Amino acid sequence: MCPETVEELEAFRRTHENDTIWCGTKFEGGCGRRLTTRLCTDKICHFAHYASDGSVERCGRKAKGKDSANHLFAKAHLAAWLHTQGLTAEFSYPEPLGSAVLVQLEDGRILLVHLDRNRPVSWDNSFWEVILGPGVRIAPSVLEQRGYVQRIRFEDRPGGGRVMRLGTEHPGVGTTWDGLEDVKLTSRGLNTSARPDAVRAPMVTGLRRSESGGRSIVSVAPSRSRAASTVRQDDPVKRALMHLDRAMRDQPDRLYTAVRTIQQLLDTEKVPENIGRLRLALGRGQTQLEERARQRQVVLARLQEQPTIFLLTEATQLMRDLDATAEEREAVRVARVRHDQEQAALRREQEERRAAQREKEWREQTEQRRERNEAARRERVERALVVQREQEETAQRQAQRERAEKLGYLAPFVMGALKKAAREERVTTWREIGDKTGQRELSRLTHQDKLTLLETAENKTLPGSPLWSAVLAATGSDEALRLHRDLLHRLQRPAPDDDTDLLAQITAERVQLRRQW
Repeated sequence: MCPETVEELEAFRRTHENDTIWCGTKFEGGCGRRLTTRLCTDKICHFAHYASDGSVERCGRKAKGKDSANHLFAKAHLAAWLHTQGLTAEFSYPEPLGSAVLVQLEDGRILLVHLDRNRPVSWDNSFWEVILGPGVRIAPSVLEQRGYVQRIRFEDRPGGGRVMRLGTEHPGVGTTWDGLEDVKLTSRGLNTSARPDAVRAPMVTGLRRSESGGRSIVSVAPSRSRAASTVRQDDPVKRALMHLDRAMRDQPDRLYTAVRTIQQLLDTEKVPENIGRLRLALGRGQTQLEERARQRQVVLARLQEQPTIFLLTEATQLMRDLDATAEEREAVRVARVRHDQEQAALRREQEERRAAQREKEWREQTEQRRERNEAARRERVERALVVQREQEETAQRQAQRERAEKLGYLAPFVMGALKKAAREERVTTWREIGDKTGQRELSRLTHQDKLTLLETAENKTLPGSPLWSAVLAATGSDEALRLHRDLLHRLQRPAPDDDTDLLAQITAERVQLRRQW
């Protein structure tokens, strides 16, 4: 998997300077030609074929973008996520390569991460849970039967790299996304924000073939060395020792998993010879784990003092260890950010010095002309501001006059309609008043205009007398109650905060209005 950022690619090149990289023929259309790494600053870094003279056949790979490595990204993120929960798993890639990832947990459960959008999803009981990749569709009947489906997607990280998020899709609701740090795997299911106490739904039964047309994904076992004998592969003790030796020799990021496997075998092994071999191997593995942990601490301490690209490269390799803690990973991330910021600040400082010199030379040549132009500009701006303020004040006064005239014109119509409604012992609304008076713009007034209009209409109502606008508020709508409460505050009358008490007061005022007739 090619590193995507400049710093990571430079570290990758130093680590593999004596290695060669080839276009894998296991990928559909792979040509088997040699590859190089291409460092880019305007897009993600990537692998590229060496230039040819045209005599060889062109590479026929169909998937060449970053999504073609989704199975590698998924495996890396899932392994780190399981490690944070104290879990380990064995990963394998079904055929065709890149179409899915199989995750076999230590307790025997198998998770299927289905990535191929063009192949049907297996919903049988071979898998404990199925997780769909980006853009993989699910039949509505399957989603309805299961009640949910888990999904993953990849997002570009600022500064380079990608992060993986896990989401839960419900029928008719859509997908709720979480960071992996907020998802927990339990014996019952995957706990997410959308299913905090999840219980895994059973797989789909009775699925018709027509609902899942196309070719199915064929599961295959993880690839093993062809030189290893079948007996050795079938013997868990020999296989564990082989994995430990390989991890200690050239795969330190798998050392933690190998040690955990040996610890688990010691809990169940009965053969004394095997127990002795396992204990001896466990001691060697734990010693190297401790050495790796000390090495991480030394590198992290030096990183905190002064992060350099060489220390960051070493730390990046050490953080591949599954027993690296979240705090250690965060410390490396912080150090990388600090290093990037320091380098960016240095580049900015150099550019600023050059720009300052250019600016100084330009200022010396243009200072007098600039001062004259600036004075003229300020004068024009000040004149324009004066004209603009005068125009705004004139427009504001005109709008206030027109608004006052409009409300003054409408006030008699509103008061007449309110008195008529009170006399007929009924409630009314703004729309009804507009229809009956012919002033239909009443229903389009703003809350503030209605408040001012009612205040104008009630200006002759004596203190202590019931308000005619009570017949408007008696409808009991939220808008009517809010308007009446604001009117009471405007007229400095008691206004209960509780809507029930306010309605009781309005009802009492209507009774008083009926008595006046």
